[in-house]
Amino acid sequence: MKHTKLVIGTCIVLAAAVGGVSVTASAGTVIRTAMASTGQLDCELELNGKAESLSEKTYFSRIGGRIGTVNVKEGDFVRKGDLLVSYDLEELTLAQTLTQLDAEADQGGYDDSKQTGSRVAGLYGEAKNSIAELNQQIETTEAVIIMTQKALTDRQSELSARGAQLQADLACCTVDEDDDPDEVERARQNIQKEIAQNSYAQQYDPDIIKKQEELQFLNYLMTSYKEKKSVMESQKAATQLNLQTEGAKDKLEAVKTADDLVNESKLKDYAIALDGIKADFDGVVTKLSVSEGSVVSSGQELVQIQSLEDIAVVCYVNKYDIINIEEGQSASAHIKNKDYACHVSRIEKKTSEDGATPGIRVELAVDEPDDSIILGIEAKTKVQTAMLAYALLIPADAVCSDDEGDYVFVINEGRASKRTVEIGARTDDMAEVASGLQEGEIVGWDEASELTDGQKVKVQ
Repeated sequence: MKHTKLVIGTCIVLAAAVGGVSVTASAGTVIRTAMASTGQLDCELELNGKAESLSEKTYFSRIGGRIGTVNVKEGDFVRKGDLLVSYDLEELTLAQTLTQLDAEADQGGYDDSKQTGSRVAGLYGEAKNSIAELNQQIETTEAVIIMTQKALTDRQSELSARGAQLQADLACCTVDEDDDPDEVERARQNIQKEIAQNSYAQQYDPDIIKKQEELQFLNYLMTSYKEKKSVMESQKAATQLNLQTEGAKDKLEAVKTADDLVNESKLKDYAIALDGIKADFDGVVTKLSVSEGSVVSSGQELVQIQSLEDIAVVCYVNKYDIINIEEGQSASAHIKNKDYACHVSRIEKKTSEDGATPGIRVELAVDEPDDSIILGIEAKTKVQTAMLAYALLIPADAVCSDDEGDYVFVINEGRASKRTVEIGARTDDMAEVASGLQEGEIVGWDEASELTDGQKVKVQ
């Protein structure tokens, strides 16, 4: 027995010294491998969410009054135009009539106040307006007189200057040694004829006569305007002391305007209230704050509805998945055993502060919602984050990462060589290799432990 143990021990030592290396070299680590190949990669992100309305409206009472009928309950589906709440018509008609009477009484009081002293105010206003108009007319007439007088003076000066020139020409028209006496005489006769015509024109020129007549008429107008102005100034002075003050007039107008606005607003609100409160869109009643026969005040909340025409599945996405989601991406939602096409319509630019729903709020708008959707119901969604037609793909399990980035182990002649790669889109199963790897190369991975660079391997 002692000898046997010695032999066994010797075999183990020999094996360790001689056969150990050869066993490791010949066996290697058993791994899984895959070939990098081109294919289509459809990336989807599955999210849980709830169906919510993106549009809602709260209806408030425009009047104070009594509720007649309430035609809905919370949770009811309503169509656009459906009557939700109506007022007591008898009480509403009475309030409308009283408001109309108040408006008529306000108008009568205003008219009475306006008529008091209206004659004095009219005379004062007439005088004031007339004086302003007469001042303008006097100013305009004075300007026209000046222009007309200047035109007359210019024409007279022109004719006078021409006459002086003709007299000078006549004085110079004498017979010199070489002149023909007959021709000189004919020239003198022509000049004398022009002198006679000029003298006549200085008195009877049509432009001069016209300007003189215009000046005569303008001076008559000026006198008339000044006389009228004197009369209006006397009238203004006589009536000014008996006028209402501007402050009193402003107060009267302000009170009348305020009363008119109040009465017009009330009558408009009553007219609208006659039709009751109607739904502006297809939706669901989510809040009802009144009951039949209750008395409400103006501005009180009555009912709230949320639209079924603007529905989204609201999801809360963690910081890892949000980097793959962008507005406009296609999506789908499974709601109440029915599939709906969606798209990412909104991503909030903040994280949720609600501890029950951590993450970033993402809204998936339902493209064609219908009235079978129940608000608040849970929904399963899928967001199409990427679709690559010709991507170089490898199994996601083959991708490793460290502080320097992503890498894979390329298998060549029974050894694993570490190689840095750039990974693009990925799913749970596959990953896109953007750079660092060629089509047809073999990558490997050990499901039990990570490989090392240069490690000898055996394909499973």
